[in-house]
Amino acid sequence: MSIFAVSFAGLVGVLNLLLTAGVIRRLRAYDGLRAGGSGPGPWRTVHKPPRAMRAAGERVGTFRGHTVRGEPVGDEFFAGGTTLVGAFTAGCQACEERLPEFAELAAAFPGDGARVLALLVGDAGDLADKIRLLEKVATVVVEPDRSGPVGEALGVRAYPALALVDPGGVVNASGSGLEHLFLDPAEV
Repeated sequence: MSIFAVSFAGLVGVLNLLLTAGVIRRLRAYDGLRAGGSGPGPWRTVHKPPRAMRAAGERVGTFRGHTVRGEPVGDEFFAGGTTLVGAFTAGCQACEERLPEFAELAAAFPGDGARVLALLVGDAGDLADKIRLLEKVATVVVEPDRSGPVGEALGVRAYPALALVDPGGVVNASGSGLEHLFLDPAEV
């Protein structure tokens, strides 16, 4: 009887190894699909950018405000052509990291700054460096808090918030980074 027990244990061991190898193979395939690989099945995930402001397809609300130069600005700003929009706030580490990238893209964006709107939220004194950087490449608006008219119209929920807005005020793409705008700053 001991030969039977040893044979049975060996057979169970081999079956266990085969099943484990199959499970590992399935898990690797599942991880490949979850990481954005192609193929059918419910495992494929779609990367959605974080909702920082109005989403693609939504319309910017109406607003009235003033630029840092005292000029009036409103939702008619979006009438001319595709507009690059960025919203940043004082004391935001992610804003500090993304602001130079935004300024670089704004400098290369068509329209020599006339098609770029930068919203800065906070005390103007705390934002002085950001204002100086962006004034050269964008129309800059400063609002003292998150509930200002421009921020409300753009639907800003988090900072930084970036968007491309089509003529007429419809958001084409938005998110918290340039990668969410589907643009490469070198290609604009």
